[in-house]
Amino acid sequence: MADGGGERLRFEVLGLLRAVRGGGEVDLGAAKQRAVLAVLLLARNAPVSRDQIIEAVWGDNTPTSAVNLVQTYVAGLRRALEPSRARRAPAELLTSVGDGYLLRVDPQQVDLDEFERGVVSAARLRASGDLIAAATALDEALGLWRGEPLGGVAGLFAEVERGRLVERRLAVLEERAELLLLIGRGAELVPSLTTLVGEHPLRERGHGLLMRALCQAGRQAEALAVYREARRVLVEELGVEPGPELRKLQQAVLAGENPEPDRPTRPMEVRPAAESSPAITPAQLPRVSASLIGRDDELKRLDGLLASYPEGGLVLVVTGPAGVGKTALALHWAQRVREDFPDGQLYVDLHGYDPNQEPLGAGEVLSRFLRTLGVPSPDIPVTVEERSALFRTLIADRRMVVMLDNARGSTELLPLLPGPPSCVLVTSRRRLVGLVAHAEARLVELDMLDPDASVAVVSRVAGRDGTEAAALRRLAVLCDGLPLALRIAAARLAVAPTLRVAELVAELDDEHGRLAALGLEDEDSTVRAALDASRRALPPLPARLLALLGLHPGPDVTAFVVAAMAQVRVGDAQRALDALTAANLLSVNEPGRYGAHDLVRVYMRTLAAELPAPVRHEATSRMLDFYLHCADLADGRLPVTRGSSVRVAPEHVPLEVPKLHGSAEASAWLDAEQGNIVAAAELAAAPGSDPGWLVHAWQLPYTLSRFLWLRADRTTWLRTTEAALEAATTLGDPEARFVMLFNLGIALAQFQRMDESLDRHREALEVARASGDVNAQARALTAVADMLAFLGRVDESEASYREALEVSRAAGSRWAEANAHHNLGLLHLASRRYDEAKTWLRAAVTMYREVGEQCGESTCHTDLAMVLLESGEGGEAVTSARTALSVASAAASPYHQAMAHDRLATVFDRQGLPGAVAHWQRALALFTELGAPESDQVRERLARARATTSV
Repeated sequence: MADGGGERLRFEVLGLLRAVRGGGEVDLGAAKQRAVLAVLLLARNAPVSRDQIIEAVWGDNTPTSAVNLVQTYVAGLRRALEPSRARRAPAELLTSVGDGYLLRVDPQQVDLDEFERGVVSAARLRASGDLIAAATALDEALGLWRGEPLGGVAGLFAEVERGRLVERRLAVLEERAELLLLIGRGAELVPSLTTLVGEHPLRERGHGLLMRALCQAGRQAEALAVYREARRVLVEELGVEPGPELRKLQQAVLAGENPEPDRPTRPMEVRPAAESSPAITPAQLPRVSASLIGRDDELKRLDGLLASYPEGGLVLVVTGPAGVGKTALALHWAQRVREDFPDGQLYVDLHGYDPNQEPLGAGEVLSRFLRTLGVPSPDIPVTVEERSALFRTLIADRRMVVMLDNARGSTELLPLLPGPPSCVLVTSRRRLVGLVAHAEARLVELDMLDPDASVAVVSRVAGRDGTEAAALRRLAVLCDGLPLALRIAAARLAVAPTLRVAELVAELDDEHGRLAALGLEDEDSTVRAALDASRRALPPLPARLLALLGLHPGPDVTAFVVAAMAQVRVGDAQRALDALTAANLLSVNEPGRYGAHDLVRVYMRTLAAELPAPVRHEATSRMLDFYLHCADLADGRLPVTRGSSVRVAPEHVPLEVPKLHGSAEASAWLDAEQGNIVAAAELAAAPGSDPGWLVHAWQLPYTLSRFLWLRADRTTWLRTTEAALEAATTLGDPEARFVMLFNLGIALAQFQRMDESLDRHREALEVARASGDVNAQARALTAVADMLAFLGRVDESEASYREALEVSRAAGSRWAEANAHHNLGLLHLASRRYDEAKTWLRAAVTMYREVGEQCGESTCHTDLAMVLLESGEGGEAVTSARTALSVASAAASPYHQAMAHDRLATVFDRQGLPGAVAHWQRALALFTELGAPESDQVRERLARARATTSV
């Protein structure tokens, strides 16, 4: 296609990204503009949305001006590609389509398309028996490569596409080597294949080609050495033995046999089936149920994807967990669109997860397809590559559906993929990312059915009416919306009309027996069997982790805790979790966090129970130690200090921990892990647990307590502290008992249970006195004084504060001394002794600053602002309240920010200054987000302020 001036454009991606016109290179502009061109060029003749371009060019670092930048880059490309276009004339090459753009390119204009045409031509020549011409065609195609593809284009999108193109070139290089070996020119291949194997040691085919080349050169001993090196690399790097093709080559060399397949002596003549029998249109799709419940959205998505490929060539992957109904959906849709594919349907069950037989290889599948298409068995080529080429040739002009059911991986599928106009439909428990990368497959992911659809499935299969609606809904929940489990449960009801739904629900409510209850007479049909098959298909580490994860008590996991439990590196744990996710055994709840559906969790716990007791104990101990160590690290980075610290010293310190450099990162980590930490503490305290875990049962809540206070999560704080006190009492550790009594007293005070709080603090004081811990006595005396003040017992309160002050000075505890000063200031504020209150509070501010207690400093400034306001020093009150807000913001404490906003609003309101409403609005938003009860009081103050303003 010309640019409007008659000169033809040519685009090159097999090396430095270039556009050439009339022998001269086109200036494509800045790096990001070239990246936009790369996105459009690789999707040539298909629309690309603006969001897709932004994601491809910037990834996670999207600037706020991305939309404008894309428009600028597109305008620049239009000027570069069509320089003779009039300023206001519509673009012809790069046009706007909907919310995106489309680059119109003739197939003759792109070196990548020319390369692929050469590869297809070589396949046809090989299928006809002309191996020399086929090799020449591949040489010409490979000659188009000028270096690393997409050169000069940066970013994740470019890296992914670059990897795909490099992989494509490697496959063609191997195909060329195969042809030369069949011709008998193996000796000349040894140097290039040696280099190829050295650069890509994990490609088994490369090792096999090199072995054959060495044998043709009479160097059998070196061929065996290549096998040994291949085996070493595969075992060490991937944990797998060489595949059957490589093992067969080794056996042939050891036996002194020629490892080469028989070379065809004549061009292959494919006799159509019509010569011997009437032509038959294949119709191999298995029977499918008449209705499909709960999958309307997925069917619409499949229809939409098909419509977006009017010329054919669509590759669909229906993926999801075991038993979720992938095959049912795929078959139902394939039957529905039969009229769109009049040349028939090919179907094969690849048995990727069948426990009773090996998965079918590409060679066997192609042999079956070729026989179906009329190729006599004697004429079926020997190698997979030849069979694949012949298969593509035979259906090149036929519009067919090819369904590949129960696929295990991407690699074995590539030879089975025809081009347009046929459609390929794959089902797999894995996401088959390789197929997405190499064949541009489109994923359709299935999840569990919603409750209504689940009930409908059970009702239909079981033939039950709605008289037990509540029980049916509970049954759907226990089956986790998994179609396989739902149908098994429904089948039990169908064959036992007297079995009430409520009785089956009671049986399934027992988690330990749930998997056994969801079984039929045929063991292969049980939920356990389906999950076992998925596990068997996993590499060793992910399979082991699946059992270890059953020991984890929390809602989700990260690679860090998994690495600690399994004693592996975090990178290895991450890859294993990704493998479990790809196998649809885990799901990503949010980036970096992995969870599982209920039935899979039950399965994992069943696997965990089957582990040897020492393995269970070791992994659980390391999990508890991980959370204790990391929670202690995070707690130490929070913007509020403790009066004294508890020594946290887990036995197994994890080798790798998350980055927790500041209070913001620490708070974010504790926020994400709060549920896991609480669950770990409950596990440590559970009856029958190792008594040594009682330390975790109280120290985990201890490390979480300041965070819960900052987040105003008082319910969780009270519940976990009560449980921790029980563990500390059982442990008989005075320090543990003091800490938990002290914390429980504070937690009770948050619920205005002042009498109970006073009792707990007095108990804590007695423990501190009995142990001779002066610092602990100072803290307890201050807390006792706080409660006495709340209860109106002012004289007793002041005496207790002063005693706390004396004890803290004697102990050298600056934090406890600051706390005593602060509370004496509040006591004087309550009795309207403003001058004394200012003195105590200002001294407390200084002490808080000395010990780095930001939250205490912020609170003290907030209280000082009120003292100044009451004493008529409005300007200083504003300054103090603003300082409180600044310190709270630096501490990243939403609770203290809310307190400061509330106080600023009060100061402004009392002085008639503007801004009170805005600060109360911000305080209300923060308190509401935290779920703090102060939100009700702020809401009332805000309402009064608005009412006054409106009047």
